[in-house]
Amino acid sequence: MMSSDVRHTIIGTAGHIDHGKTALVKALTGIDLDTLPDEKKRGITIELGFAFMETPASDRPIVFIDVPGHEKLIKTMVAGASSIDAVLFVIAADEGISAQTVEHFDIVQLLGIEEGVIVLNKVDLVDDDLLSAVVAEVKRFVAGTTLAGAPIVPASSVTRKGIDDVRAALIEAARRAHDRADSGTFRMPIDRVFTSRGFGTVVAGTVLSGDVKIGDRVEILPESITARVRGLQIHGESVERSSIGKRTAINLQDVKKEQLRRGQCACVPGSMTPTTRVDARLSILKTYGDELKNRTRIRFHTGTDEVIGRIVLLDRETLSAGESGLVQFVLEAPTVAVRKDRFIIRAFSPQRTIGGGVILDAHATLHKRADHSALDSLTLLDKNVEEAVEQGYLKARFVAQTAKEIASAIGENQADVERSVDELIKGGRLVVINSQSNRCMHSESYEELGRRLLEIIGEFYGGAPYRVFMPVSILQSKFLKSANKQIYDRLIEDFCGRGILVRKDSRVGLAKHQVNWQPGEREAVERVEGLFRKSGFAPPTREEALAELRLSPKLFENILVYLVDEGRLVRVNEKIFYHADGIRDARGLLLEHLRKSGKITAGEFRDLLGGSRKFAIPLLEYFDGALVTRREGDYRVLR
Repeated sequence: MMSSDVRHTIIGTAGHIDHGKTALVKALTGIDLDTLPDEKKRGITIELGFAFMETPASDRPIVFIDVPGHEKLIKTMVAGASSIDAVLFVIAADEGISAQTVEHFDIVQLLGIEEGVIVLNKVDLVDDDLLSAVVAEVKRFVAGTTLAGAPIVPASSVTRKGIDDVRAALIEAARRAHDRADSGTFRMPIDRVFTSRGFGTVVAGTVLSGDVKIGDRVEILPESITARVRGLQIHGESVERSSIGKRTAINLQDVKKEQLRRGQCACVPGSMTPTTRVDARLSILKTYGDELKNRTRIRFHTGTDEVIGRIVLLDRETLSAGESGLVQFVLEAPTVAVRKDRFIIRAFSPQRTIGGGVILDAHATLHKRADHSALDSLTLLDKNVEEAVEQGYLKARFVAQTAKEIASAIGENQADVERSVDELIKGGRLVVINSQSNRCMHSESYEELGRRLLEIIGEFYGGAPYRVFMPVSILQSKFLKSANKQIYDRLIEDFCGRGILVRKDSRVGLAKHQVNWQPGEREAVERVEGLFRKSGFAPPTREEALAELRLSPKLFENILVYLVDEGRLVRVNEKIFYHADGIRDARGLLLEHLRKSGKITAGEFRDLLGGSRKFAIPLLEYFDGALVTRREGDYRVLR
């Protein structure tokens, strides 16, 4: 029985049609993967097949993906090969290297598969001399490739000669195969969709990152279909959980088979975004006979999907056989991919493999051709994790991201991303927005938002030249169109700490801002303040103040706003303003009474002030709002 905690090694078959790939898998596992009627009738593999091979308890389990070899079924072959860790490359000893041998081998190289076993099948049909010649031919064929050091094992799936040697070589290849980098977020390209009696709709594939559990909700992209995981199986065994590197069947609830297809991707809801524009490094096959021109229409294969699109050559006019260059794929339909995913491109018509490579940016923006800054960024993305992490934060712009979110976006191991984030923070390239959730943003984006915040305050001063402070409610409403409240709070805290801004109650202002008074206006300010100071607990109305001071209504209103901002006047309500000294004295009388008596009525407070209810009640309401008192019926008590 397989443990759901042990990673599997996915080994894909490859080779020309009728060289015996499926028969060899059957000899190794006892499982016949040609199950469709047409496959039985025609003797060829049409669909992907999957089989589990028993290995010693100490070894990693091996799962075979058997792919079709017929040239018209290369699309299916690519869908299966995209998730494999190693290859079982089959060449018939009686035929040697054939047409699809070359194309399958090219695809294996383009997908970066570095481990494998080359099996010379059907040795029962050749003599020793011919076998030796074929071995020599194969060695020349693989020289200088990723499989140059792969063992070449003669075998026969009919007589079972060499089958044990093949099994031993595969187990050794599985040991050498590199573990996939795990972003920690569940992702599984779908290569099979079917219905199971009593269960309903099932999708299957190889988990490329993260894990999935019964009861989880998953999103099927690019169609954005959400469903609940009803059940999980790993090679026929029901499990509670599956994880990276495992061939997994997911029984989905609340979704119909007709909504699903090979090429979709199951993932954590909201963790991935479909794309129609991808930047990549493309390598052209040495066997490709034509020049690849800009805007050529191609078939783009990644994961298990095939999408039609056009290729934009970013750093040259054409690409020839054996050359490599930076490109952008503009796709005619959305697909799902992350940085470092491998891809294959094939000619639109007639279909043949052109080349392949690795994705550098799965959500690219439109570039001008020969744009040096864009090319420099892509070159950096091609080099190391830290550069990719920084580019991920730059692309996120004004949305603070966690390391986990960036890991998912760029297809890197979360622990590696976290280390890069720490280095970028130390180097001042990232700013921590929220230390509890570990959300960061790039310093360039943070500084741009800081400039925007200060611009908003400056624009406010431009329209209100007598204001010292800006109401926080107005500042927030304008700034939150660009970023969220966490970033706003971080900027305010930062700018106040650096002495750029000053906070006062529910207002904020530039620390160095000064009102540009016109001649004679400063004297008017002192006169207005003096009038309210001497009026004590019975301040004048606007009309009374204007009549006594003989100022223009506009200047008077501007001075009122200024004095309130400065804290020298206090607005009790829309009509009544007190001098700050009066508020302080009234508060002192109120507190002294409450500490002695425990409560006070409006009439008692009026008597304390020596005035009328006209001022007593608004003042009590002001102190209620200032959280000094609380109303209980006809009384006020200390809050």
